[in-house]
Amino acid sequence: MEHILRLHANLLFTILMVFGILAAWSLVLGVLRRPVGQWLLSGMAIGVLLVLAECLLGVIMLVQGLRPIRTEMHILYGVIALLTIPIAHSSAHNREARSQGLIYAFACACVCIFVLRAVEMTRL
Repeated sequence: MEHILRLHANLLFTILMVFGILAAWSLVLGVLRRPVGQWLLSGMAIGVLLVLAECLLGVIMLVQGLRPIRTEMHILYGVIALLTIPIAHSSAHNREARSQGLIYAFACACVCIFVLRAVEMTRL
């Protein structure tokens, strides 16, 4: 059980780093009016898979009886973090380069905020 808890915590740090870098990268592309390329989209896909893995570890911990203090809020932030990038992608799909970059930058920053907020829910 301790290994899953440690992996859950370490994966959180990885998610924050990945989405922090993706947010900065998207913002630069948006400000420079450069098109969003496959590298950025691939990075966001990897980030979504990391969030999905984090959610699966959370479900395993819930099934084994390890719950955060405000379980419902923790789950809500996890689900929102998981859905943010696909929703942003559907919104930015047919827009100009500047709008795409700014939408993705905002979405990646939001994922960072949701993840940090989920951590805060475990400490209240």
